[in-house]
Amino acid sequence: MKQKLDSYMEKILDSYYENNAKKLHNVVNQIFYRKYGGIAERDMDEFYSVGNDVFTDIIKHNRYDKSKGDFDGFLYGALSLAIVDEFKKQNRDKRATKIELLDENGNKVFDENGKPKRISVSDVYMNAPIGDSENSTIGDMIQSDFNIDTILFEDIGGFQDERIEKFLSNLPIIQRKILEMKMEDISVSEIKEKLKLSDKQYNQHCKELKSFANISILFKKENSDYELEEENQMQLTQTMEKSKPDRLSIASIIKKIDKHTIRFDHPLQRESEQWTPSMKGNLISDILQGNPIPSLVFAEQVVNGIAIIWDLDGKQRCTNAYSFSKDVYKITKNIRRWLIEYQAPVVDDNGDTVFDDNNFPVYEKREFDIRGKKFSELPEELQDKFNDYNFEIVQYLNCSGEDIAYHIARYNEGKPMTASQKGITRLGEEYAGMVKSISNMPFFKDMGGYNVSEFKNGTINRVVVESVMAANFLEDWRKKQEDMCEYIKNNATSAVFDDFEDMVERLEKVVTDEMSDMFNSKDSFLWFGLFARFVKSETDDKKYIEFMTEFTQSLHSKYVDGCSFDDILSESKSTKDKGIVTKKMCHLEKLMNEYLRIEECDSENCDSIELFITEVLDIDEKITQEDIDLYNESLDVLLQDTVKFDSKLRDKANRFSLLTMMAYSYKEDVDLDEWMEHYAKENSIYILNQKENFLHMKDDFEKFINKKSKKSA
Repeated sequence: MKQKLDSYMEKILDSYYENNAKKLHNVVNQIFYRKYGGIAERDMDEFYSVGNDVFTDIIKHNRYDKSKGDFDGFLYGALSLAIVDEFKKQNRDKRATKIELLDENGNKVFDENGKPKRISVSDVYMNAPIGDSENSTIGDMIQSDFNIDTILFEDIGGFQDERIEKFLSNLPIIQRKILEMKMEDISVSEIKEKLKLSDKQYNQHCKELKSFANISILFKKENSDYELEEENQMQLTQTMEKSKPDRLSIASIIKKIDKHTIRFDHPLQRESEQWTPSMKGNLISDILQGNPIPSLVFAEQVVNGIAIIWDLDGKQRCTNAYSFSKDVYKITKNIRRWLIEYQAPVVDDNGDTVFDDNNFPVYEKREFDIRGKKFSELPEELQDKFNDYNFEIVQYLNCSGEDIAYHIARYNEGKPMTASQKGITRLGEEYAGMVKSISNMPFFKDMGGYNVSEFKNGTINRVVVESVMAANFLEDWRKKQEDMCEYIKNNATSAVFDDFEDMVERLEKVVTDEMSDMFNSKDSFLWFGLFARFVKSETDDKKYIEFMTEFTQSLHSKYVDGCSFDDILSESKSTKDKGIVTKKMCHLEKLMNEYLRIEECDSENCDSIELFITEVLDIDEKITQEDIDLYNESLDVLLQDTVKFDSKLRDKANRFSLLTMMAYSYKEDVDLDEWMEHYAKENSIYILNQKENFLHMKDDFEKFINKKSKKSA
């Protein structure tokens, strides 16, 4: 075979088969693990054999055409098809539906071990015809907008088609076991015990079960899984243009995702599910308001004569809009604008539309609070507005694999030059945008001691990132900017940036010209971080500037615990080491509290909700910031749904005990909704000591549950 090849193909052949076909095996591994997760190593030999057959067939029959893209991309597409086919073939018998055997009287038949006998039956496919009809199928008789929780957590074994087969085969072993146990009505506590899962691990697995990658399989059209069906074949774009603008409604995008004609799984593209609940909620809010959203960027690539549309930029916008349309998540409380205006027809007492003298429907303006709502819970008018929203599209045409890689890098990495610019790319699109928005606030441009070049080289962005870190995550301080950005991306929420923006606005109103220069590129993070601690005292903001003034005059040399701030400065030349930063902040806070006579909390753990929950609930597992974010968000939704706005329960003083109750609910897997509504009505006075307050709440909850159980019995 080799002597018939040109030099280009000889090099390709050598590269894929040197070192015992290492490169070919790596491509097979990449495709397999991306689609199906793990498999026993001994079973991979069969898929390596498939890879070898595909490669040999391409070379032997001269199937590769250089004009249709690079060889690596061509081979990747061909191998993907072959591996999917082989996997389906191997798993078809394993996936066969089994039912319990019944005797002629309808009673179960048991084996010698006393277990019900089960027999395999043929799968019922969604496209199977009904009766003698050629046009009606079983799929036509089933409602298309089925509830995702019902599909995932109730019995899906009554029928099975390729979507469910693919969905199950995509799941990691743990998630598949969770689903199987759920289908058998095993309780959550038993599932966690049998699989040795913590509350957080269990909740994370359930969340991933409903990820875009999984639910898009369930809703995807039957014939769209890499099949060359006529409706999914796209004609090649015969044009000399490199790109073209377009518009696409969300309803159209949802259809194309269901039909798999827009692809989000390019090997070089980052994964979905990157956004926080607040980011998702703000996206939906902007769509319902009709606000402009940055354009989506697609690229057309020809593979095996078929034009595939890859998403290059806008994956999070598309997938989160898609997931919302399928009722996968509720809109969180922490969004910028939640009261949405819309027009609706006026109806009379009988529910009939009211018409004017010209026989036109009469409309009225209404408002709707979208917080805590799923798509199906929106008014019909807002559902229509969501589906009709048009994204601007930029589409690159006739792209090679090299073009795709170039554009993905261009849109997702930018063109960083300085260390600060490189670091901010690690924040992700949403947070980087928030940082740049804050950097453009008047405080930094008009009041701080920054020079013009620092706005151009990304230094101000670094100042904001460091300040957010010092204000919220000092214990996890990172010296390197890129590590700091990576940490914030994984642990912060949009609310963190909103709170920091509020602090900057407060300082704008009180900072004097004399103190303005103290907010420079070197020390700003200290003064912002200290101000974040100051605001907890609820003291007049002007007092903070008074402290800063006194610090410059005398307090910098004042001794606290045998050391002055000047001494700390002389200890180390590095100003960004975690040890020196922590020491500076601790010293400044002590100086400030003493000067302003701010009383420190009696409890050593008063500022650490993590430690408070750990000690009160006697939890061995470490409570993380991610856990606290989950408790805060869940509590806000719970209060929104069950407690009046003027209730004393909402007071800031009760927050620690309420968050501990939320942690307790996750730990014990109990629901607080009914009790919370009852407790708010029955209690108007609360205990100041938060531990005692929590214990009183917990005791009341247990009594409430016991009383409810007795009534139901």
